[in-house]
Amino acid sequence: MIERRDFIIAFESDRLGYGKVVLDNSSKGGIYRGVTAVVGRNGSGKSTLGNIIAKGRYAYGNRLDFKDNISSVKMLTFTDIHSFTGIDVQYYHQRMEATANDYVPTVGEIFSEKLDSPLWRKYSEVFRLNDINYKKINYLSSGELRKLLIINALCDNPDLLILDNPYIGLDVKARNDFDDAMKLMRDGGISIVFLLCDHEEVPDYVDSIIEMNDCRIGYPITEKDDISCFLQRSCVDSDSRVFILPDRTTSLLHGDCNIVFSIRDGHAGYGDKTVFENFNWTVKRGERWALRGHNGSGKSLLLSMVCADNPQGYSNDITLFDRKRGSGESIWEIKDAIGYICPEMQLYFKSNDSVEEIIIQGMRNSLDRYRKSTTEEREIVGEWMKILEIGHLRDRKFSDLSSGEQRIVLLAGALAKQPELLVLDEPLHGLDRNYKNIVTRVISKLVEQNGSTLIYVSHYSKEIPECVNKVKDIVRRI
Repeated sequence: MIERRDFIIAFESDRLGYGKVVLDNSSKGGIYRGVTAVVGRNGSGKSTLGNIIAKGRYAYGNRLDFKDNISSVKMLTFTDIHSFTGIDVQYYHQRMEATANDYVPTVGEIFSEKLDSPLWRKYSEVFRLNDINYKKINYLSSGELRKLLIINALCDNPDLLILDNPYIGLDVKARNDFDDAMKLMRDGGISIVFLLCDHEEVPDYVDSIIEMNDCRIGYPITEKDDISCFLQRSCVDSDSRVFILPDRTTSLLHGDCNIVFSIRDGHAGYGDKTVFENFNWTVKRGERWALRGHNGSGKSLLLSMVCADNPQGYSNDITLFDRKRGSGESIWEIKDAIGYICPEMQLYFKSNDSVEEIIIQGMRNSLDRYRKSTTEEREIVGEWMKILEIGHLRDRKFSDLSSGEQRIVLLAGALAKQPELLVLDEPLHGLDRNYKNIVTRVISKLVEQNGSTLIYVSHYSKEIPECVNKVKDIVRRI
């Protein structure tokens, strides 16, 4: 039986705070040596606890007892990539613009001092990340970004490594490689804390679990039988609600088109490196596709051309809404017919507007996005927030939300738009099981109700909505 005196970090004060969030620590728990999973729904306070351990041990009146051998603590979140570059790209679509990226460094330029180290080479091989040194940092896919952050942290050999939702963005092979690397670290004496929003992501080699509910820190569960019981509990009640979606408010721009997207002998890459080539795909109006491929295979790159963000689209034989790309079509007319969400979009999305305003902006056409909201728009957004169970976030600032809450708010904007083409690239990243269940059901209802075309990306078949009935694989070029 592990006792409280065995904590490597003990939480001593009744309350722990960081930023604007205060956690209830009446359980007086802590972190044990080995692998700890902190599990809770979106907004439960997991990331706040991680920040308290990593950066806030002496702030806000916090009292934490660190044992003498715990001196180096490293916490990783997806947004940490900004600290590597010193470059701030204001808008997602700017990632692909040559003039906006003239001064964005490559992976090799940022990590030049580490690239030849044995640890870097070792973990790069483990994560199959040997061929990205030439890429600009903001061209990386979400999976590549995640791997890069993890490799960089592992090379620093911290005493305690805190990973916020480390699995998202990783394909199945990469997850297995990641778990092998974590076991090696644990066996080498490094303790690890996972911050997870889904019970199903808790690895089988975990040594203790801390459950968080409504910003309350639970006492660690350490007995194997108790851990098994915890993981078998479902955090999602059976949801039999019948969704009644609001009527579509935008007019169809391409309602009579046949080909929504097609690419013939498609090719794309960076510099002298080809990511994919000889790629052919046709998506017809009303079809519902799953796009699959390993990390780095070019899924996000391809979708950036579907959504008219990538200039490489002009050098390809591409048709969008029955019009050949580059034939004088308006880029805004293309975008106004598309609802798009991807991990990189969240990474570059910054706003102090309220959740209500963010969703309203997502509903609107591009050139009309920032005008004053109307009573009708607010009523429609209220209906969508009720459906997605985010009404409690209505007046919160987007910048104050957890990463999972930000994701569902951006999703709400894309769904509320009810577009002709819905492009969802790993839309369930960072969502708890309850939100995953709601979102996939709403997507199916939306495409059924409106006849919308759907392109959906996920590494996991169980996260693909039931409405999807076609699959396209994109093979990574070796």
